[in-house]
Amino acid sequence: MAKRILVISPHADDEILGCGGYLTSQRNEGCEIHIAYATIGIKGNPEKEQCRFKEAEEVCRRLGASHQILLENHDGELDMVPTRFFVSQYDAIFDAFRPDELFINYPSWHQDHKKIYDSAMASLRFRQGFMPSFVALYEYPFILNQNINVSGGLWYHDITKTLDEKIEIFELYKSQIKKSPSPLNPEGVRQLAMVRGTECGVKYAELFYLQKMVR
Repeated sequence: MAKRILVISPHADDEILGCGGYLTSQRNEGCEIHIAYATIGIKGNPEKEQCRFKEAEEVCRRLGASHQILLENHDGELDMVPTRFFVSQYDAIFDAFRPDELFINYPSWHQDHKKIYDSAMASLRFRQGFMPSFVALYEYPFILNQNINVSGGLWYHDITKTLDEKIEIFELYKSQIKKSPSPLNPEGVRQLAMVRGTECGVKYAELFYLQKMVR
């Protein structure tokens, strides 16, 4: 049976920025990938919403991943949504998809990221039904200028062979690419991968914060 990987993503692009290299390598190994986007789109801007939808669909096609969107047009407003809504959504996804590996966004200072991190972690409480045996947090480039500490060990994944494709897939999010000095562009993605690679002794890597592993 193919390994199942579930990625909790606040917005469409966080999943590629944080673990696109890992997902690409796991796709190549025949793993089943599902991405749960918390929201896509901004209220009052239907044109931009449709653009983001199409970008996410193309990204998921490239990854061979299934996906779902929990809320439409709430970008930047997830902190105003009751936490119980997201917890119940993630409870249902865990039980239906039954992931072998679960990846959750690092909290960061972005209000949407905080909300989704808190909600996803709340869904990992002791509960009846299915419990993932592997849980890790993936990075978001802007955490480099933040001072948020999370518990858990560091786990690096060598993406030297998949970085170029990770960048190609990220570039499918055309509406999200920013000019330097923002890290949300191909050069910023490569630079962060180089830093993480230097830390662990490879050319390029992604860093994850291991929360749980049962072997």
